[in-house]
Amino acid sequence: MKKLLLIIGVLGIIISCSDDNDSNVIEIDGTFTHQISDCDNSTNPEINCIEHIWFNDNSSANIMYGGVDYGIKFNYKQKGDIIEFITEDQPFSFRIESESVLIRIEDNEVWTKTE
Repeated sequence: MKKLLLIIGVLGIIISCSDDNDSNVIEIDGTFTHQISDCDNSTNPEINCIEHIWFNDNSSANIMYGGVDYGIKFNYKQKGDIIEFITEDQPFSFRIESESVLIRIEDNEVWTKTE
């Protein structure tokens, strides 16, 4: 009888333990920037040679990219170490390298945290 209670107790402990995979997910916040290669704004200072992402919360961010001088708000989804922005035009996604480095999947550009 004692062995049966011991086995039931051990099984109860094993079953009640949860596998929380979300604890390994890196939460991204703050601002990340990327210097556009071969960008020359000497003839037009309104061209922005630095791209920015400002993460607002767990589902939206403002992105300033492609030389524009204003940020556009996009929603995103984080799946493990991948951040996918929901856009109508082109894919825009990142692999989280660390809390301070993102790698854009489409072109392997490195974006670093500034704040």
